[in-house]
Amino acid sequence: MERQDNQDASRNVARIMGIVDALAAEAERGMRLADVMRATGLNKTTTHRLLAGLAAHGLADQDGETGRYFIGVRLIALASAAKRRFQLAPLIENRLAGLSRQTQDTVMRGARVGDEALCLECREGSFPIKVLTLRAGDRRPLGIGAPGIALLAFLPDAEIDRILAANAAERAEFPFDEIQIRQMIAEARKHGYAYNDVHVFKGMETITDMAAVSVPICATSGTPVACLSITAITQRLAQPRRDNIVAALRREVEAIQAAYAPILDEMEPAQAQQTPAAPADQETPQPTQRRRKV
Repeated sequence: MERQDNQDASRNVARIMGIVDALAAEAERGMRLADVMRATGLNKTTTHRLLAGLAAHGLADQDGETGRYFIGVRLIALASAAKRRFQLAPLIENRLAGLSRQTQDTVMRGARVGDEALCLECREGSFPIKVLTLRAGDRRPLGIGAPGIALLAFLPDAEIDRILAANAAERAEFPFDEIQIRQMIAEARKHGYAYNDVHVFKGMETITDMAAVSVPICATSGTPVACLSITAITQRLAQPRRDNIVAALRREVEAIQAAYAPILDEMEPAQAQQTPAAPADQETPQPTQRRRKV
């Protein structure tokens, strides 16, 4: 009975999140009831019931004139509360703004949450052509995209093996097999940063006009816990400009690591603290040298 209750609860949460995700995707225009039904695959009765419940709790709003549903303003407060979990957020906002002004491209701040990379914030640059591959709140398995590689590549080999095995099913929806990911890990270790110019969604691999670079932010143990990334059209991340972009990212990362080490240490996953570090004679060094905890 308890198992059935858990399954029912999980199904209801999945339905609710499907509606919330659909409303978020159409945040400006809103959605009619029929639009929500089409986006979620739910029937009219279920969709109407769940939308009414979301609206009653401020998680959805309905326009009195058009009848369209919008994402609820209460989610702003909830998002703000969630960001406080990552104490680093308000402390480095000026650095993200400075990077965006300096590079004129989109700057993304991410963090590791379990075996996923979570996008915490995106700031658009002033360059006329925008590349927005992530939105705040998006999650991807570690190893997918430049941020996911940056957070994965500089972990000990045993931890990489564990993560790749654990999230194999989640990675199946993306056009990267384990061989490709391990090649990207090797390149990231070689250069000290992650680079990706392959579209992360299946069926769109032939789109080659966008790219991203990402540099990990590490705890004092050397474990990546967050990252700074730049996304742009591919031409803007060609050499030698890419080296200049990476240098700018590294300067910010080093300043963040020096100023906020205690906060970064709190972000380190518990299992990572217990995992032996990579051998000292490992072929490639960590991207940014850090003092090890004693």
